[in-house]
Amino acid sequence: MIATHAWRLLLGGLLWAACAVGPAAAAYPDRPIRLIAPIAVGGLTDTLARLVAAGLADQLKQPVVVENRPGAGGIIGMEAAAKAAPDGYTLILVYQGVAAVNASLYPDLPYDTLRDFAPVAGLGSFPLVLVTHPGTGIRSVQDLLAAARGKPDALSYASAGNATTSHLTMELFKNESGLDAMHVPYKGEGPANTDVAGGQVDIAFSSLASVAPLIRSGRLVALGIGTPGRSPVLPAVPTIAQSGIAGFEAIGWYGLLAPAGTPPDIVARLADAVAHALAQPAARDKLDALGVTAQATSPAEFGRQIQSETNKWRQVIQQSHITLN
Repeated sequence: MIATHAWRLLLGGLLWAACAVGPAAAAYPDRPIRLIAPIAVGGLTDTLARLVAAGLADQLKQPVVVENRPGAGGIIGMEAAAKAAPDGYTLILVYQGVAAVNASLYPDLPYDTLRDFAPVAGLGSFPLVLVTHPGTGIRSVQDLLAAARGKPDALSYASAGNATTSHLTMELFKNESGLDAMHVPYKGEGPANTDVAGGQVDIAFSSLASVAPLIRSGRLVALGIGTPGRSPVLPAVPTIAQSGIAGFEAIGWYGLLAPAGTPPDIVARLADAVAHALAQPAARDKLDALGVTAQATSPAEFGRQIQSETNKWRQVIQQSHITLN
């Protein structure tokens, strides 16, 4: 009788322990994970998605398959991820456009980032650099502002397209500096950078990775960088804030989301896997080569970043009257 009672106590204790750990955490993951990339194959975001997938697969010991779902400014991929089962087997790689900017551009957006998703982790960021071509004679942010004051409406700026990061960043700069310049949108950073280097357009904000070769070759002049501190890639280039636009900051960023309702223990497991994957020297070297600074942030931190960025770019969009038309 005593032995039977002891056995029941032991069995009950084991069952309680199993429940405390949680069946999801104990078994997860036991099959492949889908990582949605809301963009087409090729380019920086797609390359990053595949690097992240490889890192997570190594940490979680399960395949992580990238599924490209491009279209409608990332909305197709975001909607598919939002409607997926909240079981940890669907993730989506996001950037500020789909996670923080679209809410202010699309009145009937079929998702709300912080309502329909669980933040998993921030992945990293990339600097935006203000550049001009040598023929302008402009060599600093203050030179640029002086040139604009001397010739109102004479300056033009290129962007990778309407409502893209480069467009919004320049509008933020205009709002905070008083610069007056005409917007010339392109279909991507490549054509925009080429025309600035060729003198067809005066200035642009572009990602460091895309303009670094042009800066090194002397085809572009870097005036300032949008990060809080100077970049080790361009240590001689001051930040925009150091150049007289106090508090200015504009960076591109990436992160991971899961569908809302994903169990917290699974989110924590994924966040831990991201942190360990990004801590690997090989992963950091690959990201450095892409111009992305690896920085794994917690689910709570990433959620706060999305909220802050949503508010920031909504103000820019409203102040600059930016629409998709």
